[in-house]
Amino acid sequence: MKPAQNASLRLPPGDETRTALILAATEIFIDEGFRAARVQDIAQRAGVRLSAINYHFGGKEGLYRAVLQHHAELALSRTPLPAPDPAHPRAAFEAAVRTLVRRFLDPAGESRIAALLMRELVNPTEALTMMIERFTRPQAQMLRPIIAAVLGPRASDEQLSRAMLSVLSQCMVYISARPLILQVMPVALSGDDLVERVAQHVTAFSWGGLNALRAELESAE
Repeated sequence: MKPAQNASLRLPPGDETRTALILAATEIFIDEGFRAARVQDIAQRAGVRLSAINYHFGGKEGLYRAVLQHHAELALSRTPLPAPDPAHPRAAFEAAVRTLVRRFLDPAGESRIAALLMRELVNPTEALTMMIERFTRPQAQMLRPIIAAVLGPRASDEQLSRAMLSVLSQCMVYISARPLILQVMPVALSGDDLVERVAQHVTAFSWGGLNALRAELESAE
């Protein structure tokens, strides 16, 4: 896992304890998940008293929600999805894919939301609903018209939804299946320009598939 990054946190000035707890909890929640994570370990890693978790967050669940919210906000501010551009669908699609790949793979990225969500999806907690409503659903609504512009007006809601899932899954697999990829096909995760190469591949692969589907839809009676 990526080491904690003190410089990445953007919290109220002077609130060093809160900053330290979110930073320490991020790595522990990613490594162990919410249920297995121990507040004692978080406090120890942060270098603060155990009581500070209750004082600042009301407990372990509140700290977990704060961690998720913090990294979601970082992703939205540092790697925002582009606006739909019907006049230039390829450019908008390529920009959207690059944004998604950066969120999942950029080693210099400040947000850890991708890794946190992967852990949350494996073993969901009550915080999942909050993340869907505040982060995932709004992001899906922004991505939808970008892909719809490629598929064309004849695509059904189901076809459009499946197309979105296909594009997203190509970006997600590099983190969700990372241990497998490193053992079976490590070249797929090698190189300093990994983000750019993955973005180019997903764009070209998906663009071809989406346009093939569009041609099939337009040729149907």
